[in-house]
Amino acid sequence: MLREALPALGQRALGVGDAQLLSELRLAADQLGLYELATAWHNEITRLRGQKTSADWKGEPLGDSTLVVNFIETVKQGAAAGLRLTGHVAAVASGACRTVLVVERRLVPIYQRTFPDAEVVEGPAVIKPLDGERLVTANTRVLRTVLGCDEPTIRRLHKPLLADPESTRRFRALYRKGEEIPLIGISWWSSHHGKDLPPLEAWVRLMRGIRARFVNVQYGDVAADLGALRQMSGRDLIDDPTVNQLEDMDSFAAQLASLDAIVTISCTGAHLAAALDVPVILVRDDWFRREWPVLSEKTPWCPEMVVVGKDGRDWETHFAMIETRLRSMVSDCAASGEKG
Repeated sequence: MLREALPALGQRALGVGDAQLLSELRLAADQLGLYELATAWHNEITRLRGQKTSADWKGEPLGDSTLVVNFIETVKQGAAAGLRLTGHVAAVASGACRTVLVVERRLVPIYQRTFPDAEVVEGPAVIKPLDGERLVTANTRVLRTVLGCDEPTIRRLHKPLLADPESTRRFRALYRKGEEIPLIGISWWSSHHGKDLPPLEAWVRLMRGIRARFVNVQYGDVAADLGALRQMSGRDLIDDPTVNQLEDMDSFAAQLASLDAIVTISCTGAHLAAALDVPVILVRDDWFRREWPVLSEKTPWCPEMVVVGKDGRDWETHFAMIETRLRSMVSDCAASGEKG
Protein backbone atom coordinates (compact mmCIF):
# COMPACT_ATOMS: atom_id res chain seq x y z
CA MET A 1 0.00 0.00 0.00
CA LEU A 2 2.87 2.36 0.78
CA ARG A 3 4.34 1.91 -2.72
CA GLU A 4 0.96 2.81 -4.25
CA ALA A 5 0.45 5.88 -2.04
CA LEU A 6 3.89 7.39 -2.47
CA PRO A 7 3.47 8.84 -6.01
CA ALA A 8 0.37 10.77 -4.93
CA LEU A 9 2.20 12.19 -1.94
CA GLY A 10 5.01 13.25 -4.22
CA GLN A 11 2.60 15.01 -6.57
CA ARG A 12 1.15 16.87 -3.60
CA ALA A 13 4.65 18.01 -2.54
CA LEU A 14 5.45 19.04 -6.12
CA GLY A 15 2.21 20.96 -6.40
CA VAL A 16 3.11 23.22 -3.48
CA GLY A 17 6.83 23.32 -4.27
CA ASP A 18 7.84 21.68 -0.98
CA ALA A 19 11.40 20.54 -1.71
CA GLN A 20 12.02 19.32 1.84
CA LEU A 21 8.99 17.01 1.86
CA LEU A 22 9.87 15.78 -1.62
CA SER A 23 13.39 15.04 -0.38
CA GLU A 24 12.01 12.81 2.38
CA LEU A 25 9.72 11.06 -0.10
CA ARG A 26 12.64 10.54 -2.49
CA LEU A 27 14.54 8.63 0.20
CA ALA A 28 11.43 6.57 0.90
CA ALA A 29 11.05 5.77 -2.81
CA ASP A 30 14.62 4.45 -2.89
CA GLN A 31 13.92 2.27 0.16
CA LEU A 32 10.84 0.88 -1.56
CA GLY A 33 12.72 0.01 -4.74
CA LEU A 34 11.16 2.83 -6.79
CA TYR A 35 14.53 3.97 -8.11
CA GLU A 36 13.33 5.76 -11.23
CA LEU A 37 10.70 7.68 -9.27
CA ALA A 38 13.29 8.61 -6.65
CA THR A 39 15.58 9.92 -9.38
CA ALA A 40 12.81 11.91 -11.05
CA TRP A 41 12.02 13.53 -7.70
CA HIS A 42 15.71 14.24 -7.15
CA ASN A 43 15.69 16.21 -10.39
CA GLU A 44 12.61 18.15 -9.27
CA ILE A 45 14.22 18.92 -5.91
CA THR A 46 17.32 20.21 -7.70
CA ARG A 47 15.12 22.38 -9.93
CA LEU A 48 13.13 23.76 -6.98
CA ARG A 49 16.32 24.65 -5.16
CA GLY A 50 17.95 26.20 -8.24
CA GLN A 51 20.87 23.79 -8.15
CA LYS A 52 20.90 22.58 -11.76
CA THR A 53 23.74 23.90 -13.92
CA SER A 54 24.18 24.23 -17.65
CA ALA A 55 27.27 22.02 -17.41
CA ASP A 56 25.28 18.97 -16.22
CA TRP A 57 25.68 16.04 -18.60
CA LYS A 58 22.54 15.38 -20.61
CA GLY A 59 23.70 12.29 -22.50
CA GLU A 60 25.59 13.99 -25.34
CA PRO A 61 28.90 12.52 -26.65
CA LEU A 62 31.88 13.40 -24.46
CA GLY A 63 34.78 12.87 -26.86
CA ASP A 64 35.75 16.55 -26.64
CA SER A 65 35.06 16.98 -22.95
CA THR A 66 36.57 16.98 -19.50
CA LEU A 67 34.02 15.00 -17.52
CA VAL A 68 33.96 15.75 -13.79
CA VAL A 69 32.11 13.13 -11.76
CA ASN A 70 31.57 14.83 -8.43
CA PHE A 71 30.69 12.59 -5.49
CA ILE A 72 31.81 15.13 -2.87
CA GLU A 73 30.23 18.49 -3.62
CA THR A 74 30.13 19.79 -0.03
CA VAL A 75 32.20 19.16 3.09
CA LYS A 76 29.12 17.69 4.79
CA GLN A 77 28.78 14.75 2.40
CA GLY A 78 29.81 11.38 3.77
CA ALA A 79 32.14 8.82 2.24
CA ALA A 80 29.25 6.61 1.08
CA ALA A 81 28.15 9.04 -1.65
CA GLY A 82 28.55 7.41 -5.06
CA LEU A 83 29.81 4.03 -3.86
CA ARG A 84 26.89 2.25 -5.54
CA LEU A 85 27.53 3.88 -8.90
CA THR A 86 30.93 2.46 -9.86
CA GLY A 87 29.43 0.78 -12.91
CA HIS A 88 27.70 3.97 -14.00
CA VAL A 89 31.02 5.81 -13.73
CA ALA A 90 32.74 3.17 -15.85
CA ALA A 91 30.04 3.44 -18.51
CA VAL A 92 30.29 7.20 -18.92
CA ALA A 93 34.07 7.52 -18.42
CA SER A 94 34.77 5.22 -21.36
CA GLY A 95 33.45 7.86 -23.78
CA ALA A 96 35.06 10.96 -22.27
CA CYS A 97 38.24 12.62 -23.49
CA ARG A 98 39.31 13.14 -19.86
CA THR A 99 37.62 11.98 -16.67
CA VAL A 100 38.13 13.45 -13.22
CA LEU A 101 36.55 11.79 -10.17
CA VAL A 102 36.04 13.93 -7.09
CA VAL A 103 35.68 11.69 -4.04
CA GLU A 104 36.09 11.67 -0.28
CA ARG A 105 39.75 11.96 0.75
CA ARG A 106 40.11 8.42 2.11
CA LEU A 107 38.63 6.85 -1.03
CA VAL A 108 41.10 8.37 -3.50
CA PRO A 109 43.44 5.32 -3.74
CA ILE A 110 40.52 2.89 -4.08
CA TYR A 111 38.95 4.81 -6.96
CA GLN A 112 42.35 5.33 -8.59
CA ARG A 113 42.94 1.57 -8.57
CA THR A 114 39.46 0.91 -9.96
CA PHE A 115 39.77 3.64 -12.62
CA PRO A 116 43.47 3.78 -13.55
CA ASP A 117 42.83 5.97 -16.60
CA ALA A 118 40.96 8.65 -14.64
CA GLU A 119 42.23 11.46 -12.47
CA VAL A 120 40.99 11.00 -8.91
CA VAL A 121 41.08 13.97 -6.56
CA GLU A 122 39.96 14.79 -3.04
CA GLY A 123 36.76 16.77 -2.77
CA PRO A 124 35.35 19.31 -2.62
CA ALA A 125 37.38 20.51 -5.59
CA VAL A 126 37.09 22.93 -8.50
CA ILE A 127 38.21 21.35 -11.78
CA LYS A 128 38.93 23.28 -14.95
CA PRO A 129 38.98 21.78 -18.45
CA LEU A 130 42.15 21.57 -20.48
CA ASP A 131 42.61 23.94 -23.41
CA GLY A 132 40.25 23.07 -26.24
CA GLU A 133 37.94 20.95 -24.04
CA ARG A 134 34.55 21.77 -22.64
CA LEU A 135 33.58 21.02 -19.06
CA VAL A 136 30.78 18.53 -18.37
CA THR A 137 29.72 17.62 -14.84
CA ALA A 138 27.88 14.68 -13.33
CA ASN A 139 26.92 13.53 -9.85
CA THR A 140 24.83 10.65 -8.52
CA ARG A 141 21.61 12.29 -9.72
CA VAL A 142 22.91 12.95 -13.23
CA LEU A 143 24.36 9.45 -13.65
CA ARG A 144 21.12 7.81 -12.54
CA THR A 145 19.07 10.10 -14.78
CA VAL A 146 21.06 9.73 -18.01
CA LEU A 147 22.25 6.12 -17.80
CA GLY A 148 19.15 4.77 -16.09
CA CYS A 149 18.38 3.23 -12.73
CA ASP A 150 15.78 0.56 -13.42
CA GLU A 151 16.74 -2.82 -11.97
CA PRO A 152 17.93 -4.42 -15.25
CA THR A 153 20.17 -1.42 -15.96
CA ILE A 154 21.56 -1.39 -12.42
CA ARG A 155 22.44 -5.08 -12.69
CA ARG A 156 23.91 -4.71 -16.19
CA LEU A 157 26.15 -1.79 -15.27
CA HIS A 158 27.27 -3.12 -11.89
CA LYS A 159 31.04 -3.00 -11.30
CA PRO A 160 32.75 -3.48 -7.93
CA LEU A 161 35.42 -1.26 -6.47
CA LEU A 162 38.84 -2.90 -6.23
CA ALA A 163 40.77 -3.41 -3.01
CA ASP A 164 44.52 -3.83 -3.08
CA PRO A 165 45.00 -7.55 -3.88
CA GLU A 166 48.34 -7.98 -2.10
CA SER A 167 47.06 -6.37 1.11
CA THR A 168 43.91 -8.47 0.88
CA ARG A 169 45.93 -11.69 0.68
CA ARG A 170 48.12 -10.58 3.56
CA PHE A 171 45.17 -9.85 5.84
CA ARG A 172 43.54 -13.14 4.97
CA ALA A 173 46.66 -15.16 5.72
CA LEU A 174 47.21 -13.27 8.97
CA TYR A 175 43.64 -13.83 10.20
CA ARG A 176 43.33 -17.44 9.06
CA LYS A 177 46.52 -18.49 10.90
CA GLY A 178 46.83 -21.52 8.67
CA GLU A 179 43.35 -22.84 9.53
CA GLU A 180 40.58 -23.55 7.04
CA ILE A 181 37.97 -21.56 8.92
CA PRO A 182 35.60 -18.79 7.74
CA LEU A 183 36.48 -15.19 8.53
CA ILE A 184 33.49 -13.06 9.54
CA GLY A 185 33.65 -9.33 10.19
CA ILE A 186 31.22 -7.66 12.61
CA SER A 187 30.31 -4.02 13.18
CA TRP A 188 27.78 -3.28 15.90
CA TRP A 189 27.91 0.38 16.94
CA SER A 190 27.33 3.83 15.47
CA SER A 191 27.74 7.36 16.80
CA HIS A 192 24.68 8.40 14.76
CA HIS A 193 21.68 9.09 16.99
CA GLY A 194 19.12 7.94 14.41
CA LYS A 195 19.74 4.21 14.73
CA ASP A 196 18.30 1.48 16.94
CA LEU A 197 21.35 -0.59 17.83
CA PRO A 198 21.30 -4.29 18.75
CA PRO A 199 22.59 -5.10 22.26
CA LEU A 200 25.95 -6.80 22.65
CA GLU A 201 24.15 -9.95 23.79
CA ALA A 202 22.74 -10.39 20.28
CA TRP A 203 26.25 -10.37 18.81
CA VAL A 204 27.40 -12.82 21.49
CA ARG A 205 24.74 -15.26 20.31
CA LEU A 206 26.08 -14.97 16.77
CA MET A 207 29.68 -15.53 17.84
CA ARG A 208 28.71 -18.60 19.84
CA GLY A 209 26.49 -20.07 17.14
CA ILE A 210 28.79 -19.95 14.10
CA ARG A 211 32.09 -21.79 13.84
CA ALA A 212 34.27 -19.03 12.45
CA ARG A 213 36.99 -16.57 13.32
CA PHE A 214 35.43 -13.16 13.96
CA VAL A 215 37.13 -9.89 13.02
CA ASN A 216 36.36 -6.44 14.38
CA VAL A 217 35.52 -4.05 11.50
CA GLN A 218 33.99 -1.47 13.84
CA TYR A 219 35.28 2.10 13.85
CA GLY A 220 36.12 4.11 16.93
CA ASP A 221 37.38 3.34 20.41
CA VAL A 222 35.40 0.23 21.32
CA ALA A 223 37.90 -1.46 23.63
CA ALA A 224 35.28 -1.97 26.34
CA ASP A 225 32.88 -3.61 23.88
CA LEU A 226 35.63 -5.86 22.55
CA GLY A 227 36.42 -7.05 26.04
CA ALA A 228 32.76 -7.68 26.81
CA LEU A 229 32.16 -9.58 23.56
CA ARG A 230 35.17 -11.80 24.17
CA GLN A 231 34.25 -12.48 27.78
CA MET A 232 30.56 -13.19 27.20
CA SER A 233 31.09 -15.33 24.10
CA GLY A 234 34.22 -17.16 25.18
CA ARG A 235 35.48 -16.63 21.64
CA ASP A 236 38.34 -14.69 20.14
CA LEU A 237 37.59 -11.47 18.29
CA ILE A 238 40.46 -10.25 16.14
CA ASP A 239 41.17 -6.55 16.51
CA ASP A 240 43.80 -5.40 14.03
CA PRO A 241 45.51 -2.21 15.25
CA THR A 242 47.09 -1.65 11.82
CA VAL A 243 43.69 -0.79 10.32
CA ASN A 244 42.11 2.59 11.04
CA GLN A 245 39.20 3.21 8.70
CA LEU A 246 38.82 6.78 9.94
CA GLU A 247 42.23 7.57 8.46
CA ASP A 248 43.13 4.87 5.90
CA MET A 249 40.15 3.58 3.94
CA ASP A 250 42.37 1.75 1.45
CA SER A 251 43.72 -0.56 4.15
CA PHE A 252 40.19 -0.98 5.51
CA ALA A 253 38.93 -1.97 2.05
CA ALA A 254 41.60 -4.67 1.84
CA GLN A 255 40.63 -5.92 5.29
CA LEU A 256 36.97 -6.14 4.27
CA ALA A 257 37.84 -7.89 1.01
CA SER A 258 39.83 -10.51 2.92
CA LEU A 259 36.74 -11.73 4.79
CA ASP A 260 34.26 -14.43 3.82
CA ALA A 261 31.27 -12.48 5.14
CA ILE A 262 30.40 -9.39 7.15
CA VAL A 263 27.50 -8.77 9.53
CA THR A 264 26.99 -5.08 10.17
CA ILE A 265 24.58 -2.34 11.06
CA SER A 266 24.17 0.53 8.59
CA CYS A 267 27.47 2.43 8.43
CA THR A 268 30.14 3.49 5.96
CA GLY A 269 31.75 0.07 6.28
CA ALA A 270 28.52 -1.56 5.13
CA HIS A 271 28.42 0.65 2.03
CA LEU A 272 32.09 0.04 1.26
CA ALA A 273 31.89 -3.74 1.74
CA ALA A 274 28.86 -3.90 -0.55
CA ALA A 275 30.68 -1.80 -3.17
CA LEU A 276 33.59 -4.26 -3.02
CA ASP A 277 31.18 -7.19 -3.62
CA VAL A 278 31.98 -8.73 -0.23
CA PRO A 279 29.10 -10.91 1.06
CA VAL A 280 27.27 -8.75 3.63
CA ILE A 281 24.36 -9.22 6.00
CA LEU A 282 22.95 -5.77 6.78
CA VAL A 283 21.20 -5.59 10.15
CA ARG A 284 18.34 -3.18 9.44
CA ASP A 285 16.40 -1.67 12.31
CA ASP A 286 12.81 -0.41 12.12
CA TRP A 287 13.58 3.29 12.03
CA PHE A 288 12.58 4.47 8.56
CA ARG A 289 15.63 6.64 8.04
CA ARG A 290 18.17 4.46 6.30
CA GLU A 291 18.42 3.94 2.53
CA TRP A 292 18.28 0.15 2.65
CA PRO A 293 15.25 -1.72 1.25
CA VAL A 294 12.31 -2.29 3.58
CA LEU A 295 10.17 -4.64 1.45
CA SER A 296 12.93 -6.94 0.24
CA GLU A 297 16.10 -8.60 1.48
CA LYS A 298 17.91 -7.76 -1.76
CA THR A 299 18.84 -4.61 -3.63
CA PRO A 300 20.25 -4.58 -7.20
CA TRP A 301 22.76 -1.92 -6.15
CA CYS A 302 24.47 -4.43 -3.80
CA PRO A 303 24.20 -7.92 -5.33
CA GLU A 304 26.24 -9.65 -2.60
CA MET A 305 24.24 -8.15 0.27
CA VAL A 306 21.30 -9.56 2.21
CA VAL A 307 19.26 -7.02 4.19
CA VAL A 308 17.62 -8.60 7.24
CA GLY A 309 15.01 -6.25 8.67
CA LYS A 310 13.96 -6.27 12.31
CA ASP A 311 10.33 -5.73 11.24
CA GLY A 312 8.89 -5.46 14.73
CA ARG A 313 10.67 -8.51 16.13
CA ASP A 314 12.79 -8.52 19.29
CA TRP A 315 16.54 -8.61 18.82
CA GLU A 316 16.84 -12.25 19.90
CA THR A 317 14.45 -13.38 17.17
CA HIS A 318 16.05 -11.02 14.68
CA PHE A 319 19.52 -12.43 15.30
CA ALA A 320 18.23 -16.00 15.09
CA MET A 321 17.25 -15.15 11.50
CA ILE A 322 20.61 -13.48 10.89
CA GLU A 323 22.42 -16.58 12.15
CA THR A 324 20.46 -18.72 9.67
CA ARG A 325 21.35 -16.36 6.80
CA LEU A 326 24.98 -16.29 7.88
CA ARG A 327 25.26 -20.07 7.95
CA SER A 328 23.95 -20.20 4.40
CA MET A 329 26.26 -17.39 3.26
CA VAL A 330 29.36 -19.01 4.74
CA SER A 331 28.40 -22.36 3.18
CA ASP A 332 28.00 -20.68 -0.21
CA CYS A 333 31.43 -19.06 0.16
CA ALA A 334 33.00 -22.42 1.02
CA ALA A 335 31.29 -24.11 -1.93
CA SER A 336 32.53 -21.43 -4.35
CA GLY A 337 36.17 -22.06 -3.37
CA GLU A 338 38.98 -20.26 -1.62
CA LYS A 339 39.35 -16.51 -2.03
CA GLY A 340 42.25 -15.24 -4.01
